[in-house]
Amino acid sequence: MTIIPDKMLALLDPREFVSIATVSPDGQPNSVPKFFLRAKGSHLYLIDHVMGRTSKNLVTNPFCSVSFMDLDSLEAYRFNGKARLLRDGEIFAAALKEWNDKLIKLSTDRVIEAVTTGKKRSYYEMEIPQKLVVIRITVEGIVKIGRKGEIWRENT
Repeated sequence: MTIIPDKMLALLDPREFVSIATVSPDGQPNSVPKFFLRAKGSHLYLIDHVMGRTSKNLVTNPFCSVSFMDLDSLEAYRFNGKARLLRDGEIFAAALKEWNDKLIKLSTDRVIEAVTTGKKRSYYEMEIPQKLVVIRITVEGIVKIGRKGEIWRENT
């Protein structure tokens, strides 16, 4: 288990989306964006709408990779670890409340942007399916890829 450094927590905090990579039982890769909920200690929390392959893949193989790009520094980050799907319980209930609060803020920000700038959107968050699972990833290693190609690793 790897504790996520404060600098990376600060980079993750404002994110709305990250990409998660999984592998199906027959070896097919699956990499998709997911709503990012939060990072705390050695865990990442994502929201999955249980529509595609990610949750199914994680049931048979919990190993995954979560990545994002920091556009300010042009550095990329990858968190490797094991996922656990949360569908009920105390942690799930708290995450769901946090998700609903985040979704309200995201929706409000998009409506205000539309009113103040005239930018029209075809879709809003209220249309997102409510069949959710929380993906809790225990981080086992972190890879940072610098803008010049240098690689930094922190493993357990």
